[in-house]
Amino acid sequence: MHAKELSRQLKARKAKVTINAVHPGIVKTAIIREHNTFLTDSIYFMASKLLKSTSQGAATACYVALSPKTKGVSGKYFADCNESHCSSLANDETQCLKLWNQTCALLF
Repeated sequence: MHAKELSRQLKARKAKVTINAVHPGIVKTAIIREHNTFLTDSIYFMASKLLKSTSQGAATACYVALSPKTKGVSGKYFADCNESHCSSLANDETQCLKLWNQTCALLF
C-alpha cells in the first residue's frame, strides 16, 4: 500500500522514479537457529527443505530492479519474479492514502 501511494505521488510530481513492492518468499535464514531448543531445531529441519535459499529470495528484487521488462513499471507487487495481484484493500486508493497519512503522522 505504501509502494502504491508513493508511486502515485511521484507520478503526480513527474518524477522519473519507479517504486514497487517485492515479496522474497519464505527464505531459509539462521535467525531461528539462535533459539536452540528441540522444537525450533525440529521446525527448522522440516521447514528447511521447503524454504528458499537467500539467492532464490533475492531473485525477485533483482528481477524488478534490473529487468528491461520492468523498466517504467511502478506501483506494482511482485512475487516469484512475476507481477502478482494485490488484495482489494491494497488496490483501494483511499485506503492507501489513509495509511500513508497515518504513517507520516507517526514518523514526523
